[in-house]
Amino acid sequence: MNDRRSLGSQVVDTVTSWPGVTASPGTRGELSLRYGRREIGHLHGDHAAHFGFPKKLWRELLDQGRIVRHPIDRDGLGARRLVGPDDVREVVALMRLNYDRAAAHTASALASPVPRLYASTPEPLPFAPLLSIRAFLLERGGGNLLVYSVAGLERDAAAIGALGGASRQYLNHRHEALFASDWVSAPLVVHERERAAVAKRHAVGETFGERHALGDDFEAIPTPGHTPGATAYLWDSGAQRILFTGDTIYLDDDEWVAAVLESSDRRAYLDSLELIRELEFDVLVPWAAKADGPYFALTDRADTRRRVDAIIERLRHGRDR
Repeated sequence: MNDRRSLGSQVVDTVTSWPGVTASPGTRGELSLRYGRREIGHLHGDHAAHFGFPKKLWRELLDQGRIVRHPIDRDGLGARRLVGPDDVREVVALMRLNYDRAAAHTASALASPVPRLYASTPEPLPFAPLLSIRAFLLERGGGNLLVYSVAGLERDAAAIGALGGASRQYLNHRHEALFASDWVSAPLVVHERERAAVAKRHAVGETFGERHALGDDFEAIPTPGHTPGATAYLWDSGAQRILFTGDTIYLDDDEWVAAVLESSDRRAYLDSLELIRELEFDVLVPWAAKADGPYFALTDRADTRRRVDAIIERLRHGRDR
């Protein structure tokens, strides 16, 4: 069956289906297709597509006959006429070259100093604006995972897609559901004691009740106290053991602190801190951290025990952090 859409519409419908791509009118009547702020190409009606490429790639595409020189005769700028279905496929493929380059650049920007761990664009925590929150993509052979949530995760959609997407998303506790992105399609996984609260905001895909492992590298470790079903996650990346503590322990510059709320169970919180004290991990990654400070902390067994002991001592004396 012939596609009855116009040639330009076929290009636009395909390209805007890629995560993070939008279409908007340009300043000279063209339709600009963009990934974030970066234009990956633009259309002049159903007649022509224009692009910008790095000069080496531009020269290769010219030599291959895939583009011709742009009407503005400048190195790096190219054009392709839209005449039939073959041109539609080629224009889409050319825009994909620019899209993949932009997504790869963004993925690189998301990379943290911790190998295979990618941090989302930080967002201020509305009720504590001195803190920033992040979600983290764990790149793993058994399927990438998202840990934590932020409302604006869609801005990183193309980078996450370039890294292979996510097979599941894990929340530490119910408060994160207030900032979970509707963009994420992976099943949302929470402790069964968080289900009812989370389900008021987002569909819950899976629950668990006990400490358990996913594959041989990822472990869910219930750490109740901050909320009844707060859960830490321990990931062995192959290079480091990374512990995600949500708000049970978060970072205030270089200090590890707790977040005991009026609704928290202090006794359960202390028991969970005792458990965390004995875990073996090299990197602490909370959900929240001081906005202008580090968002993860390198540690070792002695350092972990010293820092967690300091929190325990403060909580036993009635302090909340």
